[in-house]
Amino acid sequence: MKLYVDKELGLSKEKIDLASEFCLFCAHELPIEGAFSIYMVSKRKPHGITTTAVYEIGNNICKIYCKDRSLADCLRSIAHEMTHMMQDEMGLIRGPVRDAGGFHEDQANAKAGELIKLFAKSK
Repeated sequence: MKLYVDKELGLSKEKIDLASEFCLFCAHELPIEGAFSIYMVSKRKPHGITTTAVYEIGNNICKIYCKDRSLADCLRSIAHEMTHMMQDEMGLIRGPVRDAGGFHEDQANAKAGELIKLFAKSK
């Protein structure tokens, strides 16, 4: 796993360490088999983000827009996009994923909430 955190976000070492730990937790729980990268960024456009986050199908790359968002909300977005990564690894994604509703989004939303809760309980 590689976690890239945009310095412009001004996240403390403790928050970066927590985000890193959460990414590994998600990878174990989902599970994610291959290598992957997570980018926590302060700008949407250069990273192809139109909402809060994006998963690059076939590349195992998640990009999360984190400017002016709480860490918990950013972590939920990471879990959501990592669920898409798991779906991709399992061969469940064929073509584009809808922005709202449908199997892929509903599963990613539910799983993200579950992962946040399980991680918090583990602490």
